[in-house]
Parts: sequence; C-alpha cells; structure tokens
Amino acid sequence: MARLLILVVVVLLAVMPSGASNAVSLGYSDETTIVGPGPDACVGGELIHNHDGSFENGYTWQYGGVSPPYYGAFGEGYDLGYGAVYCCAYWLTSDYWFWDEPTDCYVWEGGSGTFPGAVLGMTSTVFPAIGYWPTVTQHDVDMTVVVTGPFTVGYWGNWPDQCAPFYCAADLDGPGGHPWTCIAPGMGYPSGWQDPSIVWGPTSSMGCGVYFEQGTPAESVTWGSVKALFR
Repeated sequence: MARLLILVVVVLLAVMPSGASNAVSLGYSDETTIVGPGPDACVGGELIHNHDGSFENGYTWQYGGVSPPYYGAFGEGYDLGYGAVYCCAYWLTSDYWFWDEPTDCYVWEGGSGTFPGAVLGMTSTVFPAIGYWPTVTQHDVDMTVVVTGPFTVGYWGNWPDQCAPFYCAADLDGPGGHPWTCIAPGMGYPSGWQDPSIVWGPTSSMGCGVYFEQGTPAESVTWGSVKALFR
C-alpha cells in the first residue's frame, strides 16, 4: 500500500507543472511575433483594438481561479457608440500545454467607465493552432451583437480545476485601454471584475478586439435588418 501511495504521488507531481498557481503569466518579452488570423478570419468591417500591435506578456487563470459562470475570464472594454459587433478577435499564445479545450466567447454590457455587466452575447468555440510564446496568434470568432453604448469583448476558458491550455496576450506599453479580468473569490485579490494590473502589474490593454460597424437606432429595428446593414 505504501509503495502504491508513493507511485500515485510521483505521477501527480509529474503531471502538475512545477510551481503551479492559480494566476500565471509567461514573463516579459519585447520580441513577440504576431501572426494574423488564419482560416477563421472575419471578412469586412473595421477591426478595432486598444493594443499597439505588439504584446509583452500573456496572462491566464487556472485551477481554482477558473469557475462558472466566468471567473477567470479576460476582456477589453470599448465605447464605440451605437452599432453592431459581428466578430470578436482574440490574440492568444501558449506554452506547450495547449489542447482542444472549449472556450466561451462573450460580449458584456459596460466596461468603459463602468464594470462589465450583463451578457449581451455568447458563443462557444475551440481555438485552432494557438502559437507558442513569444508567438501570438489572432483568432476571429463570429458573433452578431447590437450595442448601444460601452461594451466589453472577452472570453472564459472552460477548464475549471485544470491547468490552463493558453494565455491572453497583454500589451504593457501601448496607449492604454480598458483591460479586465474576472477574479474568483479566495484568490487573495478583490473578487469580480478587476483591472489585471492588480494581479500581474501595469497592463495597458488585453488582446481582445472587435470587428465593428457603426449604425443608428433608426436604421435597425429587427435582427434581419441589422444583419443586412452590417454585412
């Protein structure tokens, strides 16, 4: 029995990465390579983001830092007026732990001047071929959501109590935006939506962008007309 217990401990230590924690980062690099979207690329519209075209780190939550409904999520806030989000863009990277885990992609109300609030839209996906740090890959996800004011685009990795398979790229020295992460209770930080800077240090923006088309309330009265307007 004692020999069996020792074997189990050895296996667990081999599976769990050394120094595993709930909040992890990849470490600073100023030599990242950005790879544009592949076959999942959105067509048309204006790609809007708050980063400066480069990223210096990557953040993620894992194990106890990830739990429903979306503790462990990352997002970036925008205030673009009335219009339609019809595609979300994510800049992601990994450290060789990547596997095909599902991810829930969200648009939340608020996030520019206020905390993210109600869910406006959500879809699930599995990101393909995420780059290995310091390579960051862009991944586009279709989602049509009408917004009338500030909103946050982001995602929640659906891997509660597991090692994280990938990281959200972080811009540390850009012009600045509205970065967010949703912190689970018991992590040693204020819980709920918070600036990721309180966990990982000064952060200008997160790698979450949006394909956006502006409109006016009078122009869009039904889902059909909205989709026709924003093609």
